[in-house]
Amino acid sequence: MELHDRIDAGAVLALGSAVIFFSRQLTYWNEYAPGPGFFPFWIGVGFILCGLLLSLRKTPPKSAEKRRPFWGQKTWKAGFILVTLAAAVLLVPVLGLPIGLGLFAGLTMRAAGRHSWILCWLVAFATAAGVQFIFGACLDIPLPKCMLGW
Repeated sequence: MELHDRIDAGAVLALGSAVIFFSRQLTYWNEYAPGPGFFPFWIGVGFILCGLLLSLRKTPPKSAEKRRPFWGQKTWKAGFILVTLAAAVLLVPVLGLPIGLGLFAGLTMRAAGRHSWILCWLVAFATAAGVQFIFGACLDIPLPKCMLGW
């Protein structure tokens, strides 16, 4: 196992341990149903199991060119997706949640899959409309609105 694989496994194990630790501060079971700590506890257990599987995994030897895990086209795509996510979160007060998520979905689709711009804009519109319809209209959850009020 290479160093970056060990770091990944350790990070997943640490995250799972933290989730379990903090979930234990919540009520695990209410009188007749699971409490607010039930699902986070089991999600933490799942993280720990995944971390253990990662730590036990054997990786085949790689050539010298493939040993650099932080170089290449996929790294730029992941960086673009992270920047797009940060921009979407920061623009939610200006654009509103449905439009922000729609733009994030369309731009992520373009970066990750090399789809056409037309398809990406259709997905962005469908995401924005779907979020507004499902959460705003059907579930009546108040969503952050844009500066124009919608």
